[in-house]
Amino acid sequence: MSFINSFKRLHKWLALLVGIQLILWIVSGIVFSFINHDNVNGGFIYKTDQVNHIVQPDNFVELLQDYPAATEVSQITLLDKSVYKLIIDSKILLLDTQTKKSIVIEEDLIKQIAEKNYRGQGELLQVNLVNELSDENRAFTLPSWQLIYADEFDSHLYFSAKTGEFQGVRTDNWRIFDFFMMLHFMDYGQRGDFNHALIIMAGIILLFFSISGMLLIYSSFSRKDFIGIFNRFFQHKNFTVILVDEKGASKKLKVNKDERLMDALAEQNIELDSVCGGGGICGCCRVKLLNADQSVLLDHLADHDTLDEEELKQGYRLACQLSVDANMKIEVPSID
Repeated sequence: MSFINSFKRLHKWLALLVGIQLILWIVSGIVFSFINHDNVNGGFIYKTDQVNHIVQPDNFVELLQDYPAATEVSQITLLDKSVYKLIIDSKILLLDTQTKKSIVIEEDLIKQIAEKNYRGQGELLQVNLVNELSDENRAFTLPSWQLIYADEFDSHLYFSAKTGEFQGVRTDNWRIFDFFMMLHFMDYGQRGDFNHALIIMAGIILLFFSISGMLLIYSSFSRKDFIGIFNRFFQHKNFTVILVDEKGASKKLKVNKDERLMDALAEQNIELDSVCGGGGICGCCRVKLLNADQSVLLDHLADHDTLDEEELKQGYRLACQLSVDANMKIEVPSID
């Protein structure tokens, strides 16, 4: 098989891959246009009033005296109470700003925080302490408290198990958006990475597909193609093609000079099998020249390289590659 045909096969399979991804881009883009983006983040389900404050200098000095190993100090709000958050040896310590007592984020406290700010109409079904990453919590720092509600959006609320701070809400709106975001950006991990290996590879494939397409356009045309168009519209020269099928039926056609045989047959509603769409690759559209001139039999054999040498000697040709430039008698599978 010639280099050009090998290139055509590669281009065909690349076209399939590109076509599939193109469909995914179009479908996901349509979905994005219909989704209410204000509802994706779940702000209508949970209204947080959580506020982080800057610690006052005098309090900062006092805290460092009690906890000299602290590398970071901030002030957060839990159930309308002001709480110190200290980072000590990469661990988090919460202290009541009034009593300086340690605060542990337990299930009952998380329930109270969620109940205060939950805006949905559902009932709390389950509370889980989550330590493993999933598609829903991949953006959160674990461990997290997960609260599952029986509302119309199948809402899941997430809170930090270390600080009690609200991390996010996941609803059916978000799950639909996240799924199509995955397809649209071809990022099956973090969903929002524009520089991951798969999309870079897809870009390279698209570049190669474009270049190969331009090369195939060049290789697909020959001087005879343009002569055929000229003859058809200006000289109107034609030849007689007699068709004979396997059942013995015959039919006579007038075919324009240099017109492709497959096109001429299609105009007469005689359809030949073709998997490659006339690209000269599949070899399904073979016909047999019965009494053409020897010059025709020997002409452009390279265009029919899916046929072996013996088949070519017997007169077999590909209808998609055969230009009519003489009177011919041709055997086809069926005239009907």
